[in-house]
Amino acid sequence: MSHDADAVHAHYLAALARRLEAAPEAVQRLLRAKLPVVAPAEELAQDTVAPAAPPRRPRAPPPKPLTPLGRLHQHIATATQAPGTAAGRPELRSAQAFRETWSRLCAEDEVVQAVQRGPENAGPLNSHMLVLRTLGLLREISPDYLRRFMAHADTLLWLEQASAQLKQPAGKPKAARQKK
Repeated sequence: MSHDADAVHAHYLAALARRLEAAPEAVQRLLRAKLPVVAPAEELAQDTVAPAAPPRRPRAPPPKPLTPLGRLHQHIATATQAPGTAAGRPELRSAQAFRETWSRLCAEDEVVQAVQRGPENAGPLNSHMLVLRTLGLLREISPDYLRRFMAHADTLLWLEQASAQLKQPAGKPKAARQKK
């Protein structure tokens, strides 16, 4: 223990000893069990208690097998790591700039294609047209925000499709037996 930890421990023992003197018999039994050596409060307050043996460090438990979620996390971490690079190395600035430019261009291209596929004679309050106009304005005002928004929308779409696949029944459920 460090010096500060010893001082805190000694103060704790002194407080227990003071409570011991004024406590009823039932509480005294509990407090005596907590005190390693019953000593008068004055001795404990003066830091004359011999420091206890240093606590043993518990052995680290053996590594547990990974859960399916842990294995998935590990797989994603290794799959997203660029080949031939260490996990702790930062990405090159030129590669980072290329990736950001490419994602911005892809997001803008997706918006352009969506606007072209939009309904021709939709009214001014048509929800599809409102979304397309909003994306077009967003592309002009803040291309970086548009890129991030499109990434989130793609992720949400993927999650929706994945959850729909999980909800599909594998086959016809077995009919319950009827009593005759």
